[in-house]
Amino acid sequence: MIVYFAPMEGLTDGILRRTHQRLFGSVDVYGLPFHKLTQSVGLTTREKRDIAPEENRGLRVLPQALTRDPGQLAAWLALVAELGYPCAELNLGCPSPTVTRRGRGSGLLRDLPALRCFFDRLFADPLPMPLSVKTRIGYESPEEWPELAALLAAYPFAHVTIHVRTTREQYTGGIHPEAFDLALRRGLPHPVYNGDLRTPEDVQALLARCPRTEAVMIGRGLLADPALARRLRGGPEASEAELRAWYTALYEGWRERFHATLALGRIKKLMEWPAGDSIRRKRLLRRAESIEQCIDAVLDEQQAREG
Repeated sequence: MIVYFAPMEGLTDGILRRTHQRLFGSVDVYGLPFHKLTQSVGLTTREKRDIAPEENRGLRVLPQALTRDPGQLAAWLALVAELGYPCAELNLGCPSPTVTRRGRGSGLLRDLPALRCFFDRLFADPLPMPLSVKTRIGYESPEEWPELAALLAAYPFAHVTIHVRTTREQYTGGIHPEAFDLALRRGLPHPVYNGDLRTPEDVQALLARCPRTEAVMIGRGLLADPALARRLRGGPEASEAELRAWYTALYEGWRERFHATLALGRIKKLMEWPAGDSIRRKRLLRRAESIEQCIDAVLDEQQAREG
């Protein structure tokens, strides 16, 4: 089974990707945070650095774009192809209101006839490289999914990543795994499951329900447990020593690239996931003034029991 590490803006940069691969491995493809395309297809300094081959040396990565303009997307794909990447992705999954109000991300799912016109224009001429797509199962309701799935199946995407929630559901509430069942039945190209895979048991439950699953995309689960992909392949849980090395390496990498204050802020944001629902852990994490205090807040077993 292929494991994708879902991108999360502000966290999963090249420092995190390289550090994760070095310490834990077992991830097949690391997603890049999406590029917000403009008319000039110009990239920000951060986006240029993130997609640079030297930033991703030794990794398989999947660049991703956010746009409602097929011409912009085609021009961006030519740029990505020149950089030597084998595939790129169109983001139809971002549910952020600031994105969807502009008709981008999962905002494109509101109007399926317009989305069909978008795809018709996009695929009218051969693309410079293979393109995948990441989608929600609808904008308002899961009942939109059968029509949307049929639409996606009509175009030559390299694969389709399916977050099994609607745009309105954001990242909370229930998921709709039956939507992935339908994707397998409808013959969507190489569907990738995305949504609330936090433990090996979650993945096993998915495989029991959908044994033909080829690939999964995991985001928050890997932030909470960086050894999750390794565990899915029969490897061990992360040791305390590994976790201390993980957080320390991330902090030092971010401190060198940015500065100590921003690095500590990023570490605290990342550690919200392993802190889980423990009120005590989260309180200690907020108060922490050093990387050592952050690590102790999250890893101390006595605090975990008391939380």
